[in-house]
Order: sequence, then C-alpha cells, then structure tokens
Amino acid sequence: MESIPAARIARRLGLTLSGLRSIQVNDAGPLDTAGSGQVTWVKRLEPEAAGQLDRLRGVLLVHPRAGEAGEERRLERVGRHNALLATATPRQTFAELLGMFFGHRQVRIPPGIDPSARVEPGARLGAGVTVGAFCYIGEDVEIGDDTVIHPHVVIHSGTRIGRRCILDAHVVLGGRGFGYVRRADGSLLHFPQIGRVCIGDDVEIQAGSMVVRPGLGTTRVGRGTKIDNLCHIGHNARIGADCVITACTEIGARVVVEDRTWIGPNSCCLEDVRFGADSTVGIGSVVLHSVDPGETVAGAPAEPTRELRRKRAALRRLADDRR
Repeated sequence: MESIPAARIARRLGLTLSGLRSIQVNDAGPLDTAGSGQVTWVKRLEPEAAGQLDRLRGVLLVHPRAGEAGEERRLERVGRHNALLATATPRQTFAELLGMFFGHRQVRIPPGIDPSARVEPGARLGAGVTVGAFCYIGEDVEIGDDTVIHPHVVIHSGTRIGRRCILDAHVVLGGRGFGYVRRADGSLLHFPQIGRVCIGDDVEIQAGSMVVRPGLGTTRVGRGTKIDNLCHIGHNARIGADCVITACTEIGARVVVEDRTWIGPNSCCLEDVRFGADSTVGIGSVVLHSVDPGETVAGAPAEPTRELRRKRAALRRLADDRR
C-alpha cells in the first residue's frame, strides 16, 4: 500500500495537525503494538500511554485536555517523533479514518448477483444490491438499494429489507416459524406462520443469526440496529432503532426492545418483556421482567445493578460478621 502523508489525513478529516508533520503511514494498529509507519488512537494521553508511544513513529489521534497537569509536556514528548491529530472523539475519528484509507481491507464480496444464487421471479431488488454465492431469495421479497447479502443467506417469502443493510453469511430471515398447537391426543399441529419480517434501513445482521416469521403480524428490526452472530429474534418481536444485540442473544416472542438499547452476550428474555429506551443488559443475563428506560440490569434473574451492589454489600457484611 502507498504511504499516506499525515497532512492528507488531517485534510480529509478536517483536523488540526501538530508534531512531526512530515510523517507518513501505510498501516493502522492498536495502541499497545503500533509501531513505525502506523496510525493509532488514544482516549487520554496518560503518562504510561506517552511511554508506549516512544516507538510509534507514526500518526496519533488524541483528545488533548487543555490546562491539565503534564498534558502539554506529554504532547510535546510524543510530538517529537509523531504527527498528532487533535479530536474530541478519537475512537470515532479513528473508525472514520479506517473507512477512508483502509476500507479495502474489509470483508467484501463481488458486486452483482452471483450465478449460484437463486432469486425467485417475484422478488424485487433495488439498485446496487449485491447477492453472494448460494443465497436463496423467495417470492414477494423486497430488498432496498445498496444492500449487501453475503453467501449462504436465506430470505424467505414476504420479507422486507431496507436500504444499505448488510446480511452476513448464513443469516435466515422469515423462516417457517416455530409455533404449534397440541391436539387432544397429545400430538402437535403446526400453526401456519403467515406473517412477515421487516428490516429497516442500515441494519447489520451478522453470521448465523435468525429473525423469525410470526404466525400473524410482523417481526420488526428498526433502522440502524446491529445484531451480532448467532442471535435469535423471536416472532412478533419489535426491535427499535440503533440497538446493539450482541452474540448468542435470544429475544423471545412479542418482546419490545426500544431505541438504543444494548443487550450483552448470551442474554435471554421471557416472552412479552419490554426493554425501555437506552437500557443496558449485562452479559449472560436472564431477563424475566421489563426494564425501565435508561436502566442497567444484570444477573440471572436480571435485576437493576444498584440492587445487585446492595445485596453483594450485605452478603460481604454477613460474611464478615460470621468470621
């Protein structure tokens, strides 16, 4: 890859450049291993971070704290051998930089529709849609412009997908559905699943995850939501906008997840639970009751973290008393 002058990075990002302005980079790396010719970022330039950066000889994104004790001295030290780019959001800016200059290294598939994919005649694909190898797209499916569908994805009939979505390998949308009625003799009758799945714009669903077709009505995933690997979104669930649902999470039937909720890995919830907007669910939680807006819960069963801290403190006091 050609070298990228620090001044060019600064211009593209609209940032102020200081330090050793002649620096050029050809790679990016994490703070603890970044070396010569690389670009990296640091949230705060603490003394130990300044020591790590003696070996960098590259470009550093940093948020300077004006007037903070020792900050100017550390910046001067690091700037002797590196170009410095000042930003109030180093991690976000670093992500933008990676997209601008190193985006070609991301996982990509060839544009267009792979010859091995099967797209039923009644499906409607927008402009710039990419469909990878061995995908299946059913009747009456609508896919918005510039959506990318990786290999082995299955999109069943009646599904609606917005614009600029990314579906990673082995995602299944709108599958047959898991609903049964028990007959008098104890055998199970499949309840026909005739609802649909609707995915908003800018949604990303990673490998092996499933969004389930309901018997009636709609299972929805809102605009900008990101769903990690191996997640299950149950029938008639309603996921809001800009939510993060991390790996191996199970969302039950008719669950409502309001906007900007973050659900930790390996979590699961009872049917009909509601997660309030801006709530947070800790790793491995079992959620049996609704979560208030802005609240953080954890544990099995999950409860507000303030309650967990209070109970743990009481247990410690009890243990001390017994000793």
